[in-house]
Amino acid sequence: MNLDYLDTFRELVRLGSFSAVAKNLSISQPAVSFQIQKLESDLGATLIDRSQKKLRLTDAGNRLLEYAKLVNHEHVKLQNDLDKLRTDVVGEINIASSTIPGEFLVPPLLGAFTSFHKNTTAHVDVMDSITVIDSVKHGDYKLGFCGSTPPEKDGLTSFRIASDEIILIVSPSHPLATKKEVHFEELFDYALICREVTSGTRQSLEKSMANSGFDFHKLKPRLVLPNTGAVTSAVEAGNGIAFISSIGAKKSLELGTIKRLEIKGFHALRNFYCVYYPSRENLRLLDEFISFIHQTTKNPEWLRL
Repeated sequence: MNLDYLDTFRELVRLGSFSAVAKNLSISQPAVSFQIQKLESDLGATLIDRSQKKLRLTDAGNRLLEYAKLVNHEHVKLQNDLDKLRTDVVGEINIASSTIPGEFLVPPLLGAFTSFHKNTTAHVDVMDSITVIDSVKHGDYKLGFCGSTPPEKDGLTSFRIASDEIILIVSPSHPLATKKEVHFEELFDYALICREVTSGTRQSLEKSMANSGFDFHKLKPRLVLPNTGAVTSAVEAGNGIAFISSIGAKKSLELGTIKRLEIKGFHALRNFYCVYYPSRENLRLLDEFISFIHQTTKNPEWLRL
């Protein structure tokens, strides 16, 4: 029996369609059908009830699914056990990250780690905070970085890696740029540039405003943009005011292309976290990287090092 075909079978059950499996595995749909038919031929049993429109396993199919999960579990365990016997750290780290960590926090961590462990590589996918937690929860990524902590029921572990402040910025030519501090009501007359509702920045901002007695929805969103860089560029172009991460704003503030304003009675702080599943079956590479992050971020000044 071909173990790769077992993996295809597991993916078929998980995704529910041949076309979805083909797309996910980057093979043709006929190739998926061939692999399932070959399994049926090898086992002498029908695995899928083809009289149903929705994917439905036969009794034999359900039994094979249990076996496939067991084989995969033991295969992963073997890989991890062998990995831990190595004297060096090798492999690729696949990371899910929300925008601010993905742009400003994860790169220096990865840079320092991979420079020390020369045989390691990394791949980072940027998404909103909610998707980061869901992706780690469902096993699409082993490690995530975001501005939210996962619900306790998800079984994930998280620890803080950095603190951040959400600040109000305007262009140097904006009518408010001559002031150092403004009242919240003064912002009502100006267009707001903001992130999407699922972003950690947006969620933290709305929560902080509510805690300060302000209503975010009294502002006038004109542009909703996907990342801090786009928001900053729009402010620099004079398209409106915006609330962004102080970490993300640092370079533009130093260059003088934007100006920071204080709001009387309002201060917004938030944290960024590393999120993962605590497991004995984690690859040594992942354990080493998590340990490295713990040690590095213990120093509150680590971003200035």
